Amino acid sequence: MPETKPAGSQEQFVAESLSVGFPWRLLVFSIVLFGLSIFIYVGLRVGYKSYLDSKSTSLDQELAKLSNSVSEQDQQQFIVFYSQLTNLKKILADHAFGGNVFSFLEANTIPQVSYSEAKYNDTATQISLTGDASSLQMLAAQLAQFNKAPGVSRTSLSSLSFSPRGTVSFSVDVVFVPDFFSKPL
Repeated sequence: MPETKPAGSQEQFVAESLSVGFPWRLLVFSIVLFGLSIFIYVGLRVGYKSYLDSKSTSLDQELAKLSNSVSEQDQQQFIVFYSQLTNLKKILADHAFGGNVFSFLEANTIPQVSYSEAKYNDTATQISLTGDASSLQMLAAQLAQFNKAPGVSRTSLSSLSFSPRGTVSFSVDVVFVPDFFSKPL
């Protein structure tokens, strides 16, 4: 007896046909792209490298010609001069402008106050002033003037005494902001 297969079983095992065109096109495109990359690499490696080598050689020759045109003595003098300029620039950058104190005192001293002594402390950016004021009110006005002056960090009254001629003798410490002496006023 012949076996009979159900009608739907043959359809169940039929394989679908696959399209083979797209993967081959991708493979050909990749091979062309790889070949183009190899061609560009070889061109740069051989052609452009020789161009750069010739340019480098010509620049080296020009540099040698320029160095021969300047004497050894002139080169040494230039090096010494450049070194002096560099050192001078560094010194001036670190230079403290102590003259700022005179400009500050001239601009911020009221007429009824005079100074008899001034001591400058550059490490603390401070000046200690000793002087006389015509009255206690003038001394207070002077201290207020110092406190509101630009560049002053703080002021402190060190000593105070009244003289027989009616004036007030005082000592005051004026502390400046750290960069007060870094540039001229």
